[in-house]
Amino acid sequence: RNLSRRVHPDKNRDGRAEEAFHALEASAAILSDAEKKRSYDRRVQTRRKKRNAKITGGAKNVLDVGQRNIGRVVGTIKRLLGPFSTPILVLGALIV
Repeated sequence: RNLSRRVHPDKNRDGRAEEAFHALEASAAILSDAEKKRSYDRRVQTRRKKRNAKITGGAKNVLDVGQRNIGRVVGTIKRLLGPFSTPILVLGALIV
């Protein structure tokens, strides 16, 4: 109620007050009706799942590439250092 009074076009002369008031009315209508609120919550949850899938999918690709590169580096070090590669890699990991 306080927010609706603050953004009411008659009380607030800001050019965006009417737009804000209509948005506030629409959100209040959704929140006050249980079925509309459930529907809105489902849509938001679906959007979040899609967004999170995109984000984590991209991260998985980056991690896969990183793991492949690390595997190449370790393989190269093992070929160059032979039997000394494991202790050197372990010490390197402890230092980092």
